[in-house]
Amino acid sequence: MRRSNLLFGTILIGLVVLAALLGMLWTPHDPQAITGSRLETPSSQHWLGTDGGGFDIVSRLMKGARLVLLIGVISVAGAAVIGIPAGIVAGMSRGWAGRLIARGADILYGFPALLLAILFAAALGGSVWTALMAISLATVPGFVRIARAATLQVMGQAYVEAARLSGIPRTHIAWRHVLPNIAPVLGVQASVSVGIAILAEAGLSYLGLASSADDATWGRMLREAQDQLFSAPMIAFWPGMAVAVATMGCNLLGDGLRDLLDPRLRELA
Repeated sequence: MRRSNLLFGTILIGLVVLAALLGMLWTPHDPQAITGSRLETPSSQHWLGTDGGGFDIVSRLMKGARLVLLIGVISVAGAAVIGIPAGIVAGMSRGWAGRLIARGADILYGFPALLLAILFAAALGGSVWTALMAISLATVPGFVRIARAATLQVMGQAYVEAARLSGIPRTHIAWRHVLPNIAPVLGVQASVSVGIAILAEAGLSYLGLASSADDATWGRMLREAQDQLFSAPMIAFWPGMAVAVATMGCNLLGDGLRDLLDPRLRELA
C-alpha cells in the first residue's frame, strides 16, 4: 500500500512530463492558432475538441504542461537554494542568529504567493518571472522550517556532539553530517512543494498574473472556459483535470518518498 503511492505518483508525474517533453517537439496543431470552429466536439482531427476561440485543446494542454513544470520546478529549486542553507544555519545556531532566521521565515510565511504576485505584477507586470519570484519566495519559509527542525534533531545526536567537541568546523559538520541526514525529508518537502507551486501557478494564470495573453497555460484555459461553463463544460474539465493530475501526482510522490525513506515507517512495515 505504501509503495502504491510512490508508483501512482510517479505514473501521474510521468504523464505530465511526457506531455511537456512531447509538446516541445510536436503538437497536433499550433496551440496559438485558430484551427477549427468554436466548441467542436472530439474528433479524429481535434482529439478533445476545440475551445471557445477555436483553439485545439490537446495542443494547448501540451503547451501548458511545459510552462507549468518550468514554473513549478524552478520556483521550488530557487526556494530550496535559499531556504535549506538558512534552515541549517538556524538549526545549528543557538544564539540570536538562529532565532532571527526563524522569525524572518515566520514573517515571510504571512505573505502568500497570490499577494506577492499582485505586488510584483503592480511593479513589473504579469509575466512568468512574476509567478516564479512570487511562488519561490512564498515557498522559502516551508524549507526553512523543515530544514531547521530536522537540523535540530540531528544536532542532538551523540556523534554530532562528538564532532563538535573535537573541534571540527561547523561547515564540515553541516556538509558531512547534517545535510545527508536531512536530505530525505527535504526531498519529500520538495515534491509536495512542486505540487503546491503548480496549483499556485494555475491560480495566478487564472487571474492573469503569471503569463502573457499569448501563453497557453492551464489556468488561462480555465478562465477562458468560464463563459461556456454550462453550455460546454468539457472545455473547463480538461485543464482542471490536468491541474488535478499534476498536483495529485506530486502529493502521492511525496507521500511515497516519505514512506520509503522514513526509517520509523520502515520499521513498522
